[in-house]
Order: sequence, then structure tokens, then C-alpha cells
Amino acid sequence: MAKKNKPSKLGDILKNVNKQTIKDAAEKERQKSYDIREIFQQMELDLISSMRKAFYFHKIEEDKEGFSWEQWQLSKLRAIEEYRKRNRGIVDSYSKPIQKAIDEQLKDSFRKGENRFVSFSKRLLDRVKKFFGLKEDIKLDAELGLPNDIAQHQMTVSHIDKVLGRERKPPADNDFFGVNEKKLEALQKVVEQDLQKAQYSVLRKMDDVYRQTIYKSQVYMQGGFKSLDNAIDMATKDFLDKGINSITYKDGKQVNIASYAEMCLRTASQRATFLGEAKKRDEWGIYLVVVSAHANTCKMCMPWQGKVLIDDVFSHPSKEFMEANEQYALLSEAIKSGLLHPNCRHSLITYFPGMTQIPTIPDGEKAVELYEAEQEQRSLERQLRKWKRVEAGSVDAKNVNDAAKKIKLLEGKLKEILDKNRQLRRAPEREVNRTVIENTGRSDILSNRKWLKADFSTQKKFDKHIEKHLHEYGNITAEEYLNMSRDLLVAPLSKDVEGFVSKEGFIFKYRNSTNDFAIGRLDGKISTVFKPKEGYEYWLEQIRDYKE
Repeated sequence: MAKKNKPSKLGDILKNVNKQTIKDAAEKERQKSYDIREIFQQMELDLISSMRKAFYFHKIEEDKEGFSWEQWQLSKLRAIEEYRKRNRGIVDSYSKPIQKAIDEQLKDSFRKGENRFVSFSKRLLDRVKKFFGLKEDIKLDAELGLPNDIAQHQMTVSHIDKVLGRERKPPADNDFFGVNEKKLEALQKVVEQDLQKAQYSVLRKMDDVYRQTIYKSQVYMQGGFKSLDNAIDMATKDFLDKGINSITYKDGKQVNIASYAEMCLRTASQRATFLGEAKKRDEWGIYLVVVSAHANTCKMCMPWQGKVLIDDVFSHPSKEFMEANEQYALLSEAIKSGLLHPNCRHSLITYFPGMTQIPTIPDGEKAVELYEAEQEQRSLERQLRKWKRVEAGSVDAKNVNDAAKKIKLLEGKLKEILDKNRQLRRAPEREVNRTVIENTGRSDILSNRKWLKADFSTQKKFDKHIEKHLHEYGNITAEEYLNMSRDLLVAPLSKDVEGFVSKEGFIFKYRNSTNDFAIGRLDGKISTVFKPKEGYEYWLEQIRDYKE
């Protein structure tokens, strides 16, 4: 290969490093905490599914045996132990993935902090070489980030002391350099314990929801609701709105389990990064940091953007160092004022006089405005998560499709905000991946939840059905007719509802009490719904002609 065609390693690296790739790398680090949230979100959906299964089974028994409301309630209360056992199995199955996510995230963050300082130290050593007129390279220990040669190490330390105008004193404690590793282990243990408590708090919450649903369902049925499915949806409405909000703060505020887990791990991950970098600062005797500056920030953090501080929280500066640098505020003071609050995006950069570039501080008012726009984005994301829970957890076709419309509306609003504020990015993982509706609740072929969102094959066919059959159902709307069709196709087989799958794979359903007949196509579309004039005789004819 010709010399001019040989790739330059440095050139290739630099070619791929630009403002966008740096932003993408930073965003990738932030996304790691989403892994723990996704684990808890999936656990939440599994528990919602567990509750739905419990009520569907009792609904089938009621239809078969003709239970009274009192018997219906007693049967569900007797089944609560089985329900609890199933829920505990679900929660236990997530223990290992949760612990793995915590361990990997915090250890990776600690190493990232160490590596960040090693990158800084290489630039510092270049200055040392120039200061002492050294021509040979100063080689760094790969693990410690310190010069391998003791003489070179001493020259580096002497240069740092000279620039900072101080006398170096050896640490009194022989275990001094292991302090931050111990802090990391303690942090890891605290996070694991906190999330374990949070994980098992959901069992009490699910117990409460189950019992409330039993009694609220009866109230709604007595209040005039048409079906048990509709009554159950109303009884669980608050729960589906908020999800498993089993975490309660001292001020009484309740928080969703997945949101809490994300906040907990993200904040701990940030602390682990700071501990890793501070470990290296202790080894070099550098204790100054500069706060990063962002185009969007909250009012608490805004005064600290771009400020140089003494790190007295993660590093261990001597009393003499703090007195000699009293022109700088302490990091502990900034934290008391609100810096590095939970979910804070600010970072701490090692500061060395004359070498570290102070970040440009954006206009404060504009930064706060953009932050507020981002908070509006977060609010819409929370609402999207809420309505996707409702969509996944409801059993009545109207409720499922109303939720789907709300999701579409909110997605439109979210797009508007992002179009107006180009600096903001859409984060689909924060909106929860759309749950496959078939996976929640009834899943056998004759009562598959996909029918809750089914439509006729074309608008023309639907219009013809409305023209021909709507009058059979009294004073109802076209939308109510469509939802009634969906409810029949998804209804479990019982004393009242009969059904079969034809040779061609079509779903045939008939409800005795209302004389409603429906066919669902193989492709998931509604073929027809009407009230046959011949009543049950028509249904028997369909069985003879089409049942396999």
C-alpha cells in the first residue's frame, strides 16, 4: 500500500471526534441509569398483568357458576394468597438483574472518574516536561495514572507544589489512599439496600390495590355501570394513572417505583464518578474543581456554573490547603445550596491554574428558560407513561382506545416542544416502549387482547355496517358500536359468551344475553357485528357450517 494511502491512527481518531460525538458519548453515559428504570418498569407491568389475570379468572368463574356479588368477593379474597405468591415470584425474579445493574453501573462510573483524571494528568505532565526542559517521555503507570519513574514523580509533585505555592506533607493515615474505595463500597451497599426496600414495597402496594378493587368494583356496578370489565377499570383507574407509587418521602409525596430507582442509581453513579476522580486528585495533591456549565440549568445550580471550588467532599484537602486557597468557596457549601441535587446533570472538572479552561457560562435567564422547557418535556413523558399503563392495564375497549388517543395527542404536544427548543432531544426510552397489548391479561386465541384495538378492514366497510346495523342497538354512536364489537371479540368464553375458531382461522363469537354475533378475521380486523334475526338458531347454524 502506498504511503499516502496508509491510514493515520491519530487522523482517524480526530476525524471521528467532533462536537456531536462528544455530546453522544455524554448522553450514552446518562442513558445507563435508564437500564435500572426499564427493569423496574417491566416489573411494574408484570404485576399489573398479574392483577388482571386474577380478576379475569374470577370473572370466568362467576359466569360459569352464577356467583352473587357476596360470593364473588369471597372467592377473590380466598384467592389472594395465590395472587401474593405469584407477585412475590415476579419481584424475586428481578432481584439479580437489579443487583447486577447497580454493581456494574457504580464500578464503571468509579473507573470512568479515574480515567478522566488520567487524561488530565497526561496534559499536566507535558507542562512538567517543558518546565524542567525534559525531552524524554514521562511514562504513566496504566493503573495509577502516576509516573513510573520515582524521580519523574518527584519532579511532577515539585512542579505542582511550586505552582500551587505550598509545602507537601505526607498523609498521617497509612490507609489514606483507600478511603474512596471504601466510600464506593459503602455507596454501593446503601443503593442496593434502598432499591431492595423499594422493590419489596410494591408487594404491599399490590395487596392494597387488589383489596380496594374488589370492593370498589361492587360500588361501581351498583352505580349503574354496564359490565364488570368496565367496573374493574374504574376501580383501578387511580392505580393505573400513577403506577406503583409505593415510595413515600418525608413530606408525604409519593413517587413511582421506576422513577425512584432511576433517580437513585443516576445520583449514586454520579457520586461514584466523583469518588473515582477524587481518588486520583488525592494522589496528586490537587483539590480544586470547576463546575461544568450547561445551556439549561435550574435556579439552584445557576449561580455555581463555571465556578472554581475546593473539593472538600470527595477529596481530602488539608486544613493548610483550604486556608491558603480561601478565595475559593467550598464544594460542601455549594451542595448545601442545591448543587448536585438528585438528577443533577452538573459535573466537576479537575482544575489546575493556567491549564484548565474555565467553561463559558451561558446566559442565566435563557438557561433557566430552556430548563423549564425541559421540565415540560419531562411532564409530558410522565403523562405518556401513565396513559401507556392505562392502555396496557384496561380491559374495556372504550378505555383502551381512549388511552391510545390520549397517547397520540401527547406525542404531538411533545413534538411541538422539541421543535421549538432544538437543543432538547427526544428520549423514547423515557416514554416507555409501547407495551404489546397482547401480552397483558387474556391471551388465548378466543379472547386475545389485540381485539380491544381492532378496526374494520376499511372505512367503507365500517360505514356500511353502521348504515345497516346501528339501528339494531338503539341510541348508540358509531364509536360505541365499534367498542361493543371489540368487547365481544375479546370476551372470555362463559355461560353467556360462546365462540370457536373456524377452519380458516376466523374467530366466531356469540353473546346469548344480548343476541350479538361477531366475526374477527385472521388478520386481526373485524369482519362483521350484528344482531341475527333468528337469534340462537343462527349461531347453531354457524357452528354447523364453519366450526372445525
